[in-house]
Amino acid sequence: MTIFNSVYWSEDINIIKRSEWLASEIWRYKDSSIWIEDDDSSDSTQEYVETEKEKKQKEKNKAINEYLSSNYKEDNTLADVIYFEDWHELVWPIQKTNYVKSIVVHHTDTSNKQSTLEAIRSIYKYHTITNWWWDVGYNYMIWFNWEIYEWRAWGDYTVWAHAIRNNRSSVWIAVIWKYWSDKISDKQYAALKKLVLNLTEKYWIDLNDTHDYHRDCVWKNCKFYIESYKNSTLVWHRDVWNTSCPWDKLYEQIQTLKNELKLKTKGFTPIRNKVQSKKDATDAKLDKLSEHQLLKLLASLDYKLEKSDNQDLKSLRSKVFIKIREKYIKNTKIVTSWYDKNNKIDIKLSYPLEDYIKIVKWKTEYEIKVNSWMLLINDSIEKEKVTIKSDKWSYLEIDSWDRIPEWDKQKKYNDNKFRWYITLYIKNWKLVVVNSVLLSDYLKWLWEVSDTDNTEKIKTIIVSARTYARWYMTKARKYPWELYDWSDNPDEFQKYLWYGLEKRSPHINKIVDDTTDQIITYNNDIIKPWYFSQSDWKTMSYKDYCKDKKADCKNVNYPYLTSVFDPGSVWKNRLWHGVGVSWAWATFLASKWWTSEMIIRYFLKGVKIKSM
Repeated sequence: MTIFNSVYWSEDINIIKRSEWLASEIWRYKDSSIWIEDDDSSDSTQEYVETEKEKKQKEKNKAINEYLSSNYKEDNTLADVIYFEDWHELVWPIQKTNYVKSIVVHHTDTSNKQSTLEAIRSIYKYHTITNWWWDVGYNYMIWFNWEIYEWRAWGDYTVWAHAIRNNRSSVWIAVIWKYWSDKISDKQYAALKKLVLNLTEKYWIDLNDTHDYHRDCVWKNCKFYIESYKNSTLVWHRDVWNTSCPWDKLYEQIQTLKNELKLKTKGFTPIRNKVQSKKDATDAKLDKLSEHQLLKLLASLDYKLEKSDNQDLKSLRSKVFIKIREKYIKNTKIVTSWYDKNNKIDIKLSYPLEDYIKIVKWKTEYEIKVNSWMLLINDSIEKEKVTIKSDKWSYLEIDSWDRIPEWDKQKKYNDNKFRWYITLYIKNWKLVVVNSVLLSDYLKWLWEVSDTDNTEKIKTIIVSARTYARWYMTKARKYPWELYDWSDNPDEFQKYLWYGLEKRSPHINKIVDDTTDQIITYNNDIIKPWYFSQSDWKTMSYKDYCKDKKADCKNVNYPYLTSVFDPGSVWKNRLWHGVGVSWAWATFLASKWWTSEMIIRYFLKGVKIKSM
């Protein structure tokens, strides 16, 4: 092998990279607006019914795949499958093959002679978007003036997509122009020769050898769906598929090219993709890691890749991500909701006045004053306790309470509106105001996350907030001596902003409904999941938390609260309790395609998300 390299190594070849001709990589990403369908464009509730023709085609493909896997295993085994690129899920995964054993040349039907980036990208767009191929099918393209372009993404050993059944063991070159009768130009021929020689040396393909090809059988007396046959290791498109591409004069040039290069490639034996041996070793190591170890490794890789473009790290990151998703993280099924929409909670409001309140219900006004140990309503009725209920489709407004957000310069919102019930009573000669709501509404009125945040980040916080609230509803009341369950003061409980927040947070509202009844559990029991704003590079374990708070935790054990890497905070100073789920790092992880369940299980070791 070394001898061949020293004697026959081809001259330098200039291949224009995808980045140089400005390929729009986002066209290959699932989150691109190109592939996101309008929800109103079709009836999503209509059940898809597979046709008989589709069933037969599926059975046919299954039989063909089993045949190829059994009889041509080496040519049809993949070295790797890449589902994500730069944290974007690919519309069509990139496949890497074990061997490249032949070179197939195709010509296109293109009339545009202009060698411009616009012309190059227009063909790319036609293949990727117009034809719904998600990328260009060929590995390389030679323009009419001899320029060679890297065409399909991900470089060497990438499986192309043009002649089904032959994609996994060949590399494809497309020659641009209308060649229905004429031969290609001398410049293109020279470029093709240079590229073919380069590929034979890269993959060690002997042009004196033959290779196995497969195509659909179109004859009446077919014994099987496809026919397998041998042909040269350098062929035209029509040699591997039922097509007339190219016509005869152009077809002759491949034989000429083959004869010119035969001597230089004699004795070559295809080289196995090194990725496979690395993949086997990597998979073996990854299989030994626990779920939490894999999540910690993934977080570390995502952090490193913010400052590096290392392809090996990207490949490892993809493997770890897929292994976590396939082995551990399953989609949580939503069951028929009952708890969130049938359980009332009572929240003490931080109402600033101690002796007066004005509540408006539609057109009815209630002015209530503290009169010694009684409440005086509209200067006429005295009661120890007053409860006002909102109408089904309206709200109660505390007109005496100005809660316009500081950022709302137009004074469009005032967070003084509430649904369900407001209860008033006197304690220690002061007015106490309590809002009673359903848990489902309470979660929509929490100011714990922004409506513009990443969906998975919002899910993370909503599920955590629901679990935190449910823990206090079922395990231990926070204020057992009071007539309310908790407060709207974030220093005491959670930041509760009321009905105005729901009106300006449609994204959060939908996520609350989509995750109805989902809670975090450990050993099938609900947990108390702290979450906070930022830490000093790592979260605290429960043991660290006890030391920090100088609390006696000898008789309490929270094994799911471990210390994990948390570099998401800007100033790297700890705020709040610093244990559990970090808002800042959750934002980063969500941007890297982590699901909410992955984020939660990264911060809370061994927990599960369940619908109760």
